[in-house]
Amino acid sequence: MWLAGFYVAEGSTYRGGIRFSLSATEEEYAQKIIRVIKKIFNKDAKIFRRESRNTTLEVTISSTNLEHIFKTLFGQGAANKHYPHWFNYLEKPLREELFKGLMDDDGCYSRRTYDTVSETLVDQVLDLALSLKRIPTCRTAQAMKDKNGVNHKRSYTLYFKQRESIEGFFEFIDGIEYFFTKVKSITNVGYEEIVYDITVQDKTHTFLANNFAVGNCGAGGDAVKFVMEYEKLNYPEALEKLAQSYNFTLTYTDNKHNKPRTQVIEKLNEWYQSLLTHNQTAMSYLRERGIYESSIEKFGIGYAPASHETLNFIKREQFPMKEAIDVGVVGYEPSRNQTYARFIERITFPIYSANGTVVGFGGRTITGHQAKYVNSPETPLFNKSRLLYAYNLAKQALYKKQEIIITEGYLDVIMLHQAGFDNAVATLGTALTQEHLPLLRKGTPRIVMAYDGDKAGRAAALKASKLLSASGFNGGVVVFEGGLDPADMVKEGRVEELGNMFRGAKPFIEFVLDEILSLYNLRDPKEKESCMAEGVAYLKTLSPILQEEYRTYLASRLGGLGVSPSLIKLNTSQQNVGKNVPLVQKNSHRDMWELSLVKTVLEHPNFIDHILDVIDPSLLQFHAREFSLALAGKKDTPELMEILVDEGIKPLKDIEALNAELITFLTKYYERELKKVNFATNISFEEKAFYIRKYRDKINKLKRGELVGL
Repeated sequence: MWLAGFYVAEGSTYRGGIRFSLSATEEEYAQKIIRVIKKIFNKDAKIFRRESRNTTLEVTISSTNLEHIFKTLFGQGAANKHYPHWFNYLEKPLREELFKGLMDDDGCYSRRTYDTVSETLVDQVLDLALSLKRIPTCRTAQAMKDKNGVNHKRSYTLYFKQRESIEGFFEFIDGIEYFFTKVKSITNVGYEEIVYDITVQDKTHTFLANNFAVGNCGAGGDAVKFVMEYEKLNYPEALEKLAQSYNFTLTYTDNKHNKPRTQVIEKLNEWYQSLLTHNQTAMSYLRERGIYESSIEKFGIGYAPASHETLNFIKREQFPMKEAIDVGVVGYEPSRNQTYARFIERITFPIYSANGTVVGFGGRTITGHQAKYVNSPETPLFNKSRLLYAYNLAKQALYKKQEIIITEGYLDVIMLHQAGFDNAVATLGTALTQEHLPLLRKGTPRIVMAYDGDKAGRAAALKASKLLSASGFNGGVVVFEGGLDPADMVKEGRVEELGNMFRGAKPFIEFVLDEILSLYNLRDPKEKESCMAEGVAYLKTLSPILQEEYRTYLASRLGGLGVSPSLIKLNTSQQNVGKNVPLVQKNSHRDMWELSLVKTVLEHPNFIDHILDVIDPSLLQFHAREFSLALAGKKDTPELMEILVDEGIKPLKDIEALNAELITFLTKYYERELKKVNFATNISFEEKAFYIRKYRDKINKLKRGELVGL
């Protein structure tokens, strides 16, 4: 296949044989051609150099059979060059070699381009590049006569991109991989062209529209809307993404929340990446861990050198040192009036915000520093409790798969992506927190927690499971025993086993109850009572239906033959639970956001009219009753008294905070309603289209920060 590609680029036939025309410096390619011809056809090829043209050489093979074969397969003359179309459907390693052969002569690796004068060939190479995830664009140069009177044929140049972007991306739909690219222009041809939306089953047609094509699912809009839909960003984030892509400076009017804008992190990240390949120790470590070079590029892995080298780079690039300190790449020691690099002799893992901006780094030592891993310090850009490593790379997959895998480390994420689990992310050296939840609510995915089986890992998994189950998330926990982690299993080739583990994750509620049970000696009646009390306290954080379902589960596992479910009282007014259990547990909320809204109504009744303009009790999933009681001012009911005395439930302090929370809640609500309508089969197409437009309009306004009513 390499020979075929190279022949298409620089081969030709003559009477009684074939030849390859090369530059005099391409001796290595000439020797390779000789070896391949001998291996495949058992023919001897010879190198021929012309005395009159010492800058070139030819490799010739005398064979009328090869002349006929190559002429038939690949055509004659540069403008007619091609290869059999079925080459593009061979297995990937063969297509890779074909592409390599083409690029080795008519291609340019540094510019990532390929040139040809054959219109057929350029179409074939474009398809070949797409199949290999080398995203191509084509530029055509018209036929012309230059100033020296030389005629130039119409020619084509293909440009290959290394990564997907909003300009071109791949997507699996019903097992088939499609390539999508932006429409640069739409020409009026005098009649309407039907456009089908291949993402939905209903093939009712629609037509081309302004900005981008609209499918019958109702999608449409301008450039900002396109970025919001594809990148899964809100309105401000999409604006920032576009501004960054086109080097446009935004003006921020909200000075209170303004973040420092600087390129020092981006420049430093590029420099770190350029240093990695020159550090054999760092490269050897990555290879030993099983990390591919493609993953190094995808995740932007780099290497931070000695402190003084980083400081000199920042000075050389003329960045103010204060900027570098403000964004956390440089530290300052006041007692010695000395600056120092935060990352010294470490492999660096850039950490991105949801919109793809570098906001910090994680660093892994390779020279024996006491701390194996370090992260950037807290800055206005970097808040580890709100960020997830690789979320910017995983968000497309998690929306498609409706699942997100949360691990504990950078290498776990990278190796999982290599194995096809491209919906994997990691927390940044901290447990999952309440501040992570808004990010996890996007797309309402099933959450799989993949944690180590040591004491620290199980404790982190327990804490996360309590938080997620109490907040209404669906998912489960996978605990890796025996000192293994996801990265190790991928390296060992146990990918199918990993997939089965993720699919069979233990549900959050079962995991929490089992972990609680494991902490007690259930042969001791007193400890069994304490265990039951702790289990009941946890069950109260769940919805009434889940409480009832898992009451039996807890009772059956309380040692021996278990206990009767009737002994597990979830009503705190009954005293059978255990006299030492306080009336209100600190974690007695079931959905923290809804309870926070209820408490806001109780403590700020002047907000009631404002709230009722946009929501009513029917919109709440877990606490509609408590919300109705609060609106009626019935503070003396047991439910509301319990909420009022629970210090863990925080009311919203002002109208600004209330609006922000309502926008988040309503966005999620209308996204759920939109999903229901899309899958509804009992309403007419016209009715479906009406509700789709209605909900999309509300979602768009909410994402722009506009609070909309019912």
